[in-house]
Amino acid sequence: MGAEIFIVNLLKIISVVIAGHITLTKIIPLIDDMLKGLIKENKVVDSFTSLLGILVIALASIKIIEFAMAMQNKVIGYLEVLKPGLELILSLAPYFGYVFAALVLIIAVRSFRK
Repeated sequence: MGAEIFIVNLLKIISVVIAGHITLTKIIPLIDDMLKGLIKENKVVDSFTSLLGILVIALASIKIIEFAMAMQNKVIGYLEVLKPGLELILSLAPYFGYVFAALVLIIAVRSFRK
């Protein structure tokens, strides 16, 4: 039973790492390209996609820590000390949504003026 829990949680960790990698290397660059086509200020787009990358890393890290904790290994258990810091970063996500909504509104106003 213990080996089964270990293998299942290890597979969960691997799937989170793969999903995070795909998000960071494929999806976020696509979002970056789309926004650069709509917004003239590249610095704003680069900052926005950087924030998006940080949130993806925080989300993936929290899930990895949760799955590692489920393995019930004392050494891996020390990873839990990182969780409060990652949750703090993740708590900024709603504000990130407000920034995204403001960007969409600015794009709509600019396109309406033209």
